[in-house]
Amino acid sequence: MTDNLMRLRARQAAADYMGGAKLRRDSEQLADKSLKDKFACSEWTINRVRHGMPTSVLDEEDQVLVRMLIAEKVETDKKLPRLTKEYLGYKYQVSREAIDRELDLAGFVNPKAQRKKKVAVA
Repeated sequence: MTDNLMRLRARQAAADYMGGAKLRRDSEQLADKSLKDKFACSEWTINRVRHGMPTSVLDEEDQVLVRMLIAEKVETDKKLPRLTKEYLGYKYQVSREAIDRELDLAGFVNPKAQRKKKVAVA
């Protein structure tokens, strides 16, 4: 395999990984912890809504919305395993280092690392 072909495959893997970063962020925003903050209730209430149990904390509209968001998170989480560096390296037959190199060249900064850096500074 030529260097150009390998770089092209690593670039495609990096592009797929960057798309997965958006999905990972969306998944985090749909986690129980985030939902409890958005709906001003406890994780216990979110869990009750998930299992279809009655709750007086949220009205019926909010319960339906919470169930829809939980279903969206499940669908998002199903896609995530195919967007890891390990899987993409296997799929495109390139090393993790090659993917990292292409991510660096593209100027990609992991959003999770950015949040940690902001927390450390504050």
